[in-house]
Amino acid sequence: MLLMAIIVAIFSLLGGSLVLVVFGTMRNNRWGINLESNYCPRCKQPMPRVSRPASLNEALWGGGTCQRCGCKLDKWGREILSG
Repeated sequence: MLLMAIIVAIFSLLGGSLVLVVFGTMRNNRWGINLESNYCPRCKQPMPRVSRPASLNEALWGGGTCQRCGCKLDKWGREILSG
């Protein structure tokens, strides 16, 4: 009985996570996965597929900083405006 409850709890968590990822991909929010190439919105420089995160936010949620102009982007290629 306990084993069945643990299995149900694990599959519930996995199912909920899958729903978040699918919904995030459809809505282009931080939970989604972007497989497309990005370009800097300011200078049109192609962003590398794999980059080193410059901040904790980039490490957790993706995105990057343009090497040419220093523009910060989210994983969808949108500029992040600070403050």
